[in-house]
Amino acid sequence: MRPLFFVMNTPAVTARLAQFKDAASHVLEAERAALAEIEHCKRQALQLVADSRARAELVHKRAEARIESVRERMTAAAGICQERICSETASLVGDKRTDVAILAPLDHAIVRVIEEIVGISESS
Repeated sequence: MRPLFFVMNTPAVTARLAQFKDAASHVLEAERAALAEIEHCKRQALQLVADSRARAELVHKRAEARIESVRERMTAAAGICQERICSETASLVGDKRTDVAILAPLDHAIVRVIEEIVGISESS
């Protein structure tokens, strides 16, 4: 019987070992490439998350600015309505006649105030 050293040192075994080393080298290189691609994908995902957060913050700021603008316009419009109603009320109060025709505009002004208050409170 031949010693194991001689069996392992044959050209066929040497060729198979070389093939194995090449295959192992290819597998390791493929693994390194896959890990590099995974890291690249992770970086891309993190960048997408950061971009999405920045975009969401921008949308939030724009929405807040628009809401504030609407509030300012509503406050200004309510102030104008209040001044007009107060002016109408003052002119009616100055008239001491108890004529129903004089009280009708006051009633109308009161109804408008109520409608505006209800309309404002329902929309906010």
